[in-house]
Amino acid sequence: MDINQARRELADYNRKGVPVLWSALLYWTALLLLSFFITDEKLLAIIYLYGTGLLLPIGVLFAKWMGIELFRKLNPLSGLSGVLAAVPAIMGPLTVYIFFSDPGALPFAIAIITGGHFFPFAWLYESKAYIFPPVAMMIFCLGSIIVYPELQFLLVPIIVIVSISAIIVGTKMESRNKKLEMDGYSAADPKKERRI
Repeated sequence: MDINQARRELADYNRKGVPVLWSALLYWTALLLLSFFITDEKLLAIIYLYGTGLLLPIGVLFAKWMGIELFRKLNPLSGLSGVLAAVPAIMGPLTVYIFFSDPGALPFAIAIITGGHFFPFAWLYESKAYIFPPVAMMIFCLGSIIVYPELQFLLVPIIVIVSISAIIVGTKMESRNKKLEMDGYSAADPKKERRI
């Protein structure tokens, strides 16, 4: 199996990492809702920090529930996808430092780390959905912290929720178009007759 076959097989088996994206969507939605009830910035920041540790385990649960093999053992790139998924955890010392120096900036920092770690998945899954929404997310998060630094616990989750939703929709559309092409339909023209 060459590297391109391995990438395609991995993308098919784990559905381009969608279970972990659903986990991230749940995480950011919960944090957005909590921001309406918890006014203590430091407490919210602690929840952000500890919550990140739940992303991968919840993603694995989503995968089991969806019947997806998240880390395909027979695929030589499975280990790479696991390493890429763990990159935000390596940034733990940075987020802890930001927590102690400016807890209000923690949502921004976690969003930027999250957005940055999506880019290698664009190559791994041959997916444009992992490029454009993260770029937009990082730009809007940067704008939000410059213009509204006091609203990071509200604005950043909204920006990230929209971006992750766009990635999920984008990967779904890419998979659908690929299936149509494999079935003999043109992705550009879904009404085109099936080739015989």
